[in-house]
Amino acid sequence: MAPRLKRIANALMTCIAATWIGYQALHGEGGLRITSIALLIVGAVTAVGVILDHVPPRPKRRRSREEREVG
Repeated sequence: MAPRLKRIANALMTCIAATWIGYQALHGEGGLRITSIALLIVGAVTAVGVILDHVPPRPKRRRSREEREVG
């Protein structure tokens, strides 16, 4: 399978799984509902972590030589 097609299929399956888990969290019963809520929380934390990993860090502020020599 081509890498592009594989990536699209993976994204589609992830979307379907997230939709099903969300439906179960809202309309499920008992343990399935609790498990679905826990999976949604874990998925959200993982997604935030991935997004933050891709954000470049801000450059650190450099101090001038004059400030360093005075202190």
